Amino acid sequence: MRRIAIVGGGISGLSHAYFWKQKHPEDKIVLFSGAKIGGNIATEIFEDAILEPGPDSYLERNGLFTKMVAELGLSNELLTENNKNAKRYILKDGYLASAPKSPGGLITTSLLFFPEKFRIFFAMGKKFSLWPTITLFDAARNVLGISAAEYLASPFARGVYGSEAEDLEFSSLFPKLYTHIVNAPKLKQGLKEYNRERKEFWAAQLPEVSFKRGIYSFKGGLITWVQAIEKSLRASGIEIIQDKISRIDKSTALHTLASKTKPYGEFDRVVFTGSAADIGYVFRDFDKEFSRKIAEIKFSPINVVYNAWARKDFSQNGYGFLVPRKERAPILGTIYASNVFSGRIGDDKFLTKTMISGDSEVFKDAELASITEESIARIFKTRAKPLWSKVFRHAPGIPRYAPGYGEWKKEIGTLIAKHDGVRLAGWMVSGIGLADQLETAYTHAIEE
Repeated sequence: MRRIAIVGGGISGLSHAYFWKQKHPEDKIVLFSGAKIGGNIATEIFEDAILEPGPDSYLERNGLFTKMVAELGLSNELLTENNKNAKRYILKDGYLASAPKSPGGLITTSLLFFPEKFRIFFAMGKKFSLWPTITLFDAARNVLGISAAEYLASPFARGVYGSEAEDLEFSSLFPKLYTHIVNAPKLKQGLKEYNRERKEFWAAQLPEVSFKRGIYSFKGGLITWVQAIEKSLRASGIEIIQDKISRIDKSTALHTLASKTKPYGEFDRVVFTGSAADIGYVFRDFDKEFSRKIAEIKFSPINVVYNAWARKDFSQNGYGFLVPRKERAPILGTIYASNVFSGRIGDDKFLTKTMISGDSEVFKDAELASITEESIARIFKTRAKPLWSKVFRHAPGIPRYAPGYGEWKKEIGTLIAKHDGVRLAGWMVSGIGLADQLETAYTHAIEE
């Protein structure tokens, strides 16, 4: 029987424990959660609304989430995106334009100039040699044209990563896609092979799982999912300790862990899923070079402002909108939260979630709320006033896969590989999406 330690109680740590126990039921697993379990998933009830300060949905793409939800007995609690309000928008020249839903939508969208639509069509038959540190903005410009970079890549980067497309490394955001593109004789073939590879892998892993791609949440918010996983882990015999690991050492072939107040003994495997700052602190004496290197990762701080509006005064159709950098607006975008999933607020109210980048110490809550209100007023030409505002701050924020990140990740991997039995996971190294965390946890479990 092996003794396994998972350090970090966010969705990455929880899913590592969950899948590890499924694949290796004989192992003794201990999950260390320094603070609250769930990490960035922090559903909150405020006034009469369900708010999600961090992640607010799960993008199902391979059936893994569907499988877990069924196993946890949560199928009846599941919510799917309201298809009537699935339309996304992007701000262009002060007006909202429909975002393309598929590759074919690139031909009909008003976001791109007419000549560039032909360029996209012909690009599918060309080979592209992208360099490893090329930014997302430059990759989009080189392949699809300047309008695609400004009005597709830019809002995508801001809405998903909280960063500018000019500050993100394409090969690190999409490592497997990048490899397929640079190795394929034609772009179309590279995209086809990338999609085929992913589909075949997960079809082989989950042959009996039937699922529908889309965006999901739960009636009580994502915290419902976290609580169900925690309950399942405890029922399966996994020990959950709410104590912050502060030190790692090595005893014979095993690693020992301890908090500031208590030793926890030896472990055959240790998986770290927490923040760079926490992991660096744990390794400060054990491996100073690794501790210094992991602290080099950059972050994009994000502020979230929820607003409730009287529906008779202000409401919109659709999912929400994103704001490209070129529009020079102070917000990154807004989600129409009450449109996406039902039951998020009373029927007579309209709930919005707006993202603003920047150091959370610069502005007070009232100033962030005012920025949001003024931006919405300008975009929609409305004088409506929100019934209330609620501000959340995320510092250090979202890991930024900046140019050079790929090389940094290789160096981190080389350093951690010196410590047999120690692994890294979490959004610092595995991708920032919830799906990335589940998929990494699953693949780590089947590799052991």
